[in-house]
Amino acid sequence: MTTKTSFKILEYIHKNKRVETKDLIKTLKIGKRAIYKQLNILIKNHKISKYGIPPHVFYTLYAKDLVPNLLQTIKQKPYKVTRDMQIKELINRVPPVVNVNLVIYKEGKFLIGTRSIKKDKLEHGLLLYPGGRMQFDETIAQCTKRILEAEVCGVQANLRRLITACTDLGTDVRSYNVNLYYLMDYVAGTPKPSFQFDSFKWYTEEELTRESKIVDEVQDIIGEVSAAVRLINTNEEEILVEADRDDNEVGSISKREAHHTSSRFHRAAHIVIFTSKGEVVLHQRSMNKITSAGKWDMFGGHQVYGHTIGQTAQAELAEELGINVPLTLVEKNLYSTNTQNEWAYLYYGISDGPYGFDRNEVAQIKVFDCERLLNGEYSKGYDILSHVFTYIERLRFIWGKLKVS
Repeated sequence: MTTKTSFKILEYIHKNKRVETKDLIKTLKIGKRAIYKQLNILIKNHKISKYGIPPHVFYTLYAKDLVPNLLQTIKQKPYKVTRDMQIKELINRVPPVVNVNLVIYKEGKFLIGTRSIKKDKLEHGLLLYPGGRMQFDETIAQCTKRILEAEVCGVQANLRRLITACTDLGTDVRSYNVNLYYLMDYVAGTPKPSFQFDSFKWYTEEELTRESKIVDEVQDIIGEVSAAVRLINTNEEEILVEADRDDNEVGSISKREAHHTSSRFHRAAHIVIFTSKGEVVLHQRSMNKITSAGKWDMFGGHQVYGHTIGQTAQAELAEELGINVPLTLVEKNLYSTNTQNEWAYLYYGISDGPYGFDRNEVAQIKVFDCERLLNGEYSKGYDILSHVFTYIERLRFIWGKLKVS
């Protein structure tokens, strides 16, 4: 009987404790692509854990699987623990409870929930941000996604950045809480009542300061929340989808990491919008942008964790141009430099407006004649990014037909 590749990998890791991919390829004589595929499946199924930073990445058995062996080792040690020692440990080394709270932002307002009596009799009627305890084996991206789906049913939002961390003893004297607040950018949907919250309402910053039922901590961090919103488009810690060299989704990666490593891959949606007359719609990038501020570009953005690339394209188009139109995927290509690898998905759509946009993202919108643009007739008055010319030429078969008709 042939032993499955996954079993071979697990046996090898169990025997050697900590291994690298090259060890598995050399010893098991299995192809690199097959090894990576099985490793990703084993990680997803909580059979193994991945540690380190490329090129030094290691794999071990999943942490929970090591706990029974660790406990057995401790039991074998002739070490006596007195009651006084136990009490001392409980007082001095109680691990904090990590709570993750979601600050969902939309057009100058923040989503606040009214605590339900089913969830907490003591906090019933109080106003606070949605949140919950972080689980043992979760990343921040996974935790925020789970809380969003469980507590704010019906709402889609993108994880943007850490706002602040607070500590308090809470209402439960048995626990010590560390509260993490993350800024999330609203995408779509209407919040529905849940087990945790009876209702939801959008509040401005000024309304939050006047509301008497808001919990103290929410009011205490208003200044930090406001600062995070002002910097929302300069965030290098935004959580993106990580892909592999074959464009398979393998996990998450921060924007900072994605832009500063040549051994990892991420995705982006590039969107070209034409008018019904075959003109191209471009936008001038906000001066708040980290890269290419003030330059003219098409639309698009990185695929954030928890969204498909199609959802990313529609969300970016709504944010940067204020429209929702059908998009057609033309192609995808891998663009590599010394510092990053990006799988770029090229979409196009047709719209005559009206257009609207987020001033934090876009300075202004303008319609350009495609032929004149390619001929360089706009070069004096408009600083247009080079890839725009490449895409316009590549999509000539689209705008050419529109122009003729």
